[in-house]
Amino acid sequence: MNASSLDHDRDTDPREERWFLNDEREFLVRSLHDADVEHQAGDLSDEDHAVLTARDRLRLAEVESALAALGPDDQSAPAFGSGPARPDEVVTTQSEWRRVLAIAVCFLAVATAVLLVDRAVQPRVAGQPSSGSITLSKAQLIEQQLSEATSLNNRNQVIPALKLYEKVLTEDPNDPQALADSGWLDWNYGNKGDSPTLVQQGRRRVEKAISVAPTYYESHLFLGLILLNQDHDAKGAVEQFDEFLADHPPAVQVAEVASLVRGAYALAGETVPPAFAAPAG
Repeated sequence: MNASSLDHDRDTDPREERWFLNDEREFLVRSLHDADVEHQAGDLSDEDHAVLTARDRLRLAEVESALAALGPDDQSAPAFGSGPARPDEVVTTQSEWRRVLAIAVCFLAVATAVLLVDRAVQPRVAGQPSSGSITLSKAQLIEQQLSEATSLNNRNQVIPALKLYEKVLTEDPNDPQALADSGWLDWNYGNKGDSPTLVQQGRRRVEKAISVAPTYYESHLFLGLILLNQDHDAKGAVEQFDEFLADHPPAVQVAEVASLVRGAYALAGETVPPAFAAPAG
């Protein structure tokens, strides 16, 4: 995954570019406002407030410059996914707007590859656990949203993916895939962007995903990586990786993450499971 300051790995259609930039500008304005409110209320430290607002203002200037370079707005909306892009289709609270923007800022500031598991995330297969509290029609809608969010995330379009995960969680707060995947993005970009708030929020979501769906394999993978990289807890990480394997994840995903988890077994003094073993030669 690569990121430049103005490239979200999308088509070059100027209308689509304008929609994304306008959407991001709206995010940034809300983020700056919310940061000030939370800082005044004592919910955001002076240091975090300074970092977030500085990054938001810098990015806002870049967005405004890019919009100016596109020329006058023709007011037409681009195609997005399987239908027209509609900003009102995915709605978040003010606090979620700020969280999504903080991740986007971290993502743009780092401009580097995310751990391989971002690309290994797959849509939940039939029979994967859900909270069981939603109707069939809503379940189908959620499956569609999760599939699209995964596709967006795999194409490096972090902001739209997160908006869809948030939309799913407004419909089913206990959906394990939305909790695990959005939590992993929070933690990963918070860790790379030095944002303790995002790191904490992401970890809580991954842990909640395990509590509501103990056999959902991705949650164990993500928590294991968090324990290994944040807490340097190799034994705890190995326990989670073993749970990941016990939940029968797709073989392709096991192969893709093997190189990321093998080291934990060596640190913990444990034998690497055959599924994670390096190929001969």
